[in-house]
Amino acid sequence: TTATTAATATTATTAATATTATTAADVVVPSANDDEYRKGVATIFFITLLFASNSPALKFAFTASTAIPSPPVLILNAAVAVVALVGLLVGGPLLSGTVDDPSTLRLSDDPQENDAVALRAGLELGLWKSLATTANIAGLSLTTADHGAFLIQLTTLIVPAYQGITGVPIPGRIWSAIGLALTGVFLFTQDPSSSGGATLTGDLVCVVAALFYATYDLRLFTYGKLVRPLQLITNKIAFQAVVSVVFAGGFLAWEAQQGPRGSGAEFIAAATAAPGEATLVLAVVVWCGLVVNAIASFLQVGGQQAIGPARAQVVYASQPLWAAGLALVFLNETVGPEGVVGGLAFLAAMFLAATAPVPDANCEVEVCEI
Repeated sequence: TTATTAATATTATTAATATTATTAADVVVPSANDDEYRKGVATIFFITLLFASNSPALKFAFTASTAIPSPPVLILNAAVAVVALVGLLVGGPLLSGTVDDPSTLRLSDDPQENDAVALRAGLELGLWKSLATTANIAGLSLTTADHGAFLIQLTTLIVPAYQGITGVPIPGRIWSAIGLALTGVFLFTQDPSSSGGATLTGDLVCVVAALFYATYDLRLFTYGKLVRPLQLITNKIAFQAVVSVVFAGGFLAWEAQQGPRGSGAEFIAAATAAPGEATLVLAVVVWCGLVVNAIASFLQVGGQQAIGPARAQVVYASQPLWAAGLALVFLNETVGPEGVVGGLAFLAAMFLAATAPVPDANCEVEVCEI
């Protein structure tokens, strides 16, 4: 009887231990494997090229034609947001069907709770992105495309600095990459060949845009674990479109009270009278709305979940390098020796980030890198 009791106790203990182990395993946070990490790096690099086209394209919209005046910032911003929303509503299901959900996604068992989180996320992200985009466009209207692109990349420092303060373990290799990227920013902004047309006011507005973009990236990473990418980005862009249209409508109403010759009314009248010239601006609106704000934003959710926001910022930091190349080709803006050295610093930073160890979602601190 004693032996039987001991055996029973042993069996119960073994079962309890197995149950405990299973339970512990069940709560382990999903982690990106090597393949997902590589795909994440490739995705972030791809969307960085798309994001890099934003500054030269917007700058082109302001200077594309001498037959019509430059589009007001708020009107251009609203048009881009509306095109992005329409693009996601029409083509979103196709996008979602070709890209897997992030492995770090943790949905609630309650669909209503998921919808509530998605709505809250869309409102918050839409607000930050609206503020960032408006400041970005305003800054670019007052400075050069390459200056604006580099200053906005101060997010490269802001994001990991915030994560470090909150206890996220950022590897030394990534901090080295961040340092190289910021060196590239400094060198390029010191380039005398790129200073033509730049103003202190424009540069400061671009710095403000960087703060808004950094906040957006950090919150996007948080909500990317709780909401599916398509629903998250669609809600975000919907709110962004509403805010942008309200701002543009208020701007036009205010101008109408000031007199019939406001910049908004002049642009609309000139664009209507010369639709061929307005087509150039329309092409920029379609590109920035559909490609940069819709497709790239959708892919950004999964890419950041796979590699973490700090590592993503190192790749994002190369935007000005590609933006400067596009500005050189299409806008005849020049790049001097400082800009070339800055570009090389960015390439070295990207190499360090790409070859760093895969981040661990189950690290030994309370808040992990992914």
